[in-house]
Amino acid sequence: VETYGVKWDKAVAKLVKDRDALLTFYDYPGEHWKHVRTSNPIESTFATVRHRILSLP
Repeated sequence: VETYGVKWDKAVAKLVKDRDALLTFYDYPGEHWKHVRTSNPIESTFATVRHRILSLP
């Protein structure tokens, strides 16, 4: 906060304000992280596509 707060005060304030929501991810067991790492539907879709492409022989 001290390092970046001077230059990006608004961004740091938002991160500090939403800290608990941003870190909720870590409340889940580690084996679930790859499935819940994003709530963005676009990113989730591309993650699935990327996973399927990488698993092709």
